[in-house]
Parts: sequence; structure tokens; C-alpha cells
Amino acid sequence: MQVAKITHSIWVKLVFFIVASGLAFLFGLISVTANPIFIGLAVGLVAGTFLMAIPKKTIFLVIALGLATPALLDMIGHGFHRVLWGISMMALLLWVPGLLNLFSFNSRHKKNIPLFIWLTLVFVLYALVVTITQLYGLGELFAGFKRYFQTFGLLLALVTLANTQKDFDLWLKLLLIIALLQLPFAVFERFILVPLRGGLAAGGQATDIVAGTMGANLGAGSPNAIMVTFVLIAFAFVFSRWKVGLIKTSRAALLTGILLLPLALGETKVVVVILPLLAIALLRKDIFLEPAKYIPLFGLMLMLTVILAYVYVYLMLDSTIGEAITGILRYNVQEVGYGTSLLNRTTVMTFWVQFHGWHDPISFLFGHGLGSSYGNGFDAGHIARLYPNYGINLTTISTLLWDLGIVGLIIYVCIYLTAWMQISKVWSNTTSAQVKADCMALQAGIALTLFFLIYSDSQVNLLVHEIIIAVMLGYAAFLYHQQQREIQAV
Repeated sequence: MQVAKITHSIWVKLVFFIVASGLAFLFGLISVTANPIFIGLAVGLVAGTFLMAIPKKTIFLVIALGLATPALLDMIGHGFHRVLWGISMMALLLWVPGLLNLFSFNSRHKKNIPLFIWLTLVFVLYALVVTITQLYGLGELFAGFKRYFQTFGLLLALVTLANTQKDFDLWLKLLLIIALLQLPFAVFERFILVPLRGGLAAGGQATDIVAGTMGANLGAGSPNAIMVTFVLIAFAFVFSRWKVGLIKTSRAALLTGILLLPLALGETKVVVVILPLLAIALLRKDIFLEPAKYIPLFGLMLMLTVILAYVYVYLMLDSTIGEAITGILRYNVQEVGYGTSLLNRTTVMTFWVQFHGWHDPISFLFGHGLGSSYGNGFDAGHIARLYPNYGINLTTISTLLWDLGIVGLIIYVCIYLTAWMQISKVWSNTTSAQVKADCMALQAGIALTLFFLIYSDSQVNLLVHEIIIAVMLGYAAFLYHQQQREIQAV
């Protein structure tokens, strides 16, 4: 026993020494860059280290500030949106307590950590090895790591800290409150900000600013699809708990109305796809067992989808269904570029295929490194600079293929497929109505996340989307861990 304690102490000290040495080396490199962004992040890192002493409060702050303030910061302007860098740094700092706790776990405790969490760590390690072995530049490495893994520390903290059901109930209530806040923000954006961008006559270029608290960019596109995803996941939790009798019908109806109304305020055509997807994920087991009882409910969700489609096409776009479908096909599966990019969600894949194959197995299998495909601005990756204005990072799949290759894409997708299967195992083995309901909601969230692979790059790029995913996977890991402990206690 004494030998084990000494060994454990040595490992903790070794990890601390490695982290401290790495930070010292990092600060030294940053100091010579004279880059205000990196220097600002370093200052935030120093200030944020004090928060490591209270990691649970840091988790609360990351969720609250990360999801509730982006729109306010964008509307204030004058560089205030850079405050999000500080929030990102707070989330990154959670790597430290997360890893320290992980290393301090005994073998029995580690067995309770689900496989999909280990796969996330494999993905991080793989990405770092691939990038370092073909390092193009430290700036690209740091920026790429920050974008991809800025909330992986949050995920680790959710998994490895001594969190309780009470902690997660608090965080889930916080998320519900933020989801309900989408309505007043969406109303403000629809009736105040949309007219500033040309009103409904300007079409989607104006109405995409209706993004709730996720960010309201007057000069460019806003993450309205992330707002849609967020409120639909919140709705999935409300619906699932109502279905098992944990929420009264009157309260569930009120919450549903507040959560879903923002969908009708902005032109977010993706709802037409993801709302039926959500319905299938939530009701698939029930429809299979009792089709007569649940098919009408599924039909109501489809009817809501049709109503929203009518609002988007006829009222907001002043168009017809035929014209809308033609337009969607042109900039999604034909040759018209998406937005200002030369590529769209289909051609971005065929474009990657043109330049990758077994004639260059290294790039085909392992990609070009983190950050290589990012953007076209001053911090664009070295591959993105070769193809300016193409938008090679338009989707998560294309970004992963350029950056981390086929192997990286497979590992990333396996994280969510494994999470789905392990959540199914929790659902099958539990007798708790709340756990069953939350498992169904989590799987609905995973279904939407998998859809975003072909829709956007936000889940490997934007803080708000990454926080949503981190909390979702962290809660799934907690439910799995709790069930394993109960099984071992029997």
C-alpha cells in the first residue's frame, strides 16, 4: 500500500513537472512572436490558473459565459467578442485537473470510464502526433489545437472530477435557462437587427442573424443552426422527461412553446431536416413497440416541420417550394458554391478526392495537420492559403480529411457511434425513468451531431457548439459511470 502511494505521488509530481515545463516553454515561444492574440491568450492563461482551484465553478462559468454571452459581445462590438478567447482559455485550463484526476484514478475506477471517452483522448493524441510529425508552424499548431480541443478539458473535468447527480442537475438547469433565453434574443434580432441588414427583402443574408445568444454578427453569417440544434436538444430532454411522466403536460407545453418559437423567427432551413431526424431518434423505440400510440405524435412533429418550411419559403424568402428546392440543390449538391465559397457541401468532398489517394498515402491517411485547412484570413492554414476562397473547411468531414486524413475522420466518427452504443446499454440496464428519458435525449443530440458532419465545421471550430457537445458527452459518461458503480456494488 505504501509503495502504491509513493508511486502515485511520483506520477502526480511528474505530470505537474511536465505541464509546468510545457507552459514555460509555451510562454517563451509566445513572448517572441509579438502576436497580440497569443499574448492575450497567455495573459488569460495566467489569470485563469486561479480558477483551477475551483474546477466545478469553472465548469459553471464556461457553460454560462460560453453559451449566454456571444450575442451580447458581438452586438457591443469594438473587439469585445475577443472576450470569448478568455472563456476558451478557461475551458482549456480544465485539461489540467482533468488529466491529473485521470492519472490518479486506480485501475478499477478507470474501468468505469466509458470507451468513447478513451477514444476522445486517442483522437487528441493522434491529432498531435500527426501535426507535430509534419509541423508547418507553431502558430498553426496552437491555433488548430485551440479550435479543435478548446472544450475537451471541459469534457475531461465532467468525466474525472467527483461530480454528483446534484452537480449535473444544476448544469442541466443552467442549460435549460440558456435555451429559454434564445427566445427574447431571437425576438430582438428578428425585429431590430434583421431590418438593419435589409429586412426580409434581403432573404437569408438578413435573417440568418437570428441566432439567439449564439452570436449575432451584423457583418457576416451568424451560427443560427447552432441555436436550432441547442434548443432542439433542450426540447428533447423536456419531451423525453414528459413522456415518462416526470414533467406535467402544462409545464412541458409551456417550455416547448418557448423553446421552439425561435425556429420560426429566423430563416433556418436546416430545421426541415433535423426536426424529423430528432423525432425519429426520440420515438424510434416507441413506434416499433406501439406504433398506433406514437405514430400520431410523430405525425405532429412532421406537421410542425411542414409549417416551418412554409414560413421559411413563402413568408421569409417570398418564394415557392419548387424554387426553394432548386436553390437548395444548386448550392448543396450541384456546382454552385455555398455563400461566398467556390465549393459547396458536395463539391468540397469531390475536391478533396481530386488531390488525395494512394499516390500520396501519408496525406490520404493522416492529413496535413491541425489547422491546415482553416479559413482564408490572416491566420489561415497553409493548405487553405493554397486554395483561397474555396472554403475547403466548409464541413466537419472535409475539415477532418484535410487536417487529419481518413484515419482521423474514422476515429472522430467512432467517438459518437461508440457513445450511442454505450448510452443504449445504459438505457437497457437502468430502471430509472429519468435515466431512460435522458439517454433518449442524449442519443437525439448525438444524431444531430452526426448530421453536422456534412452540414458545417462548427463542431471542430466554434466554442458554442463544442461546449454543447462536451456537456452532452460528459453527462453521458456520468450516467455510464454511475450505472457501472451500481453494478459493482451488487
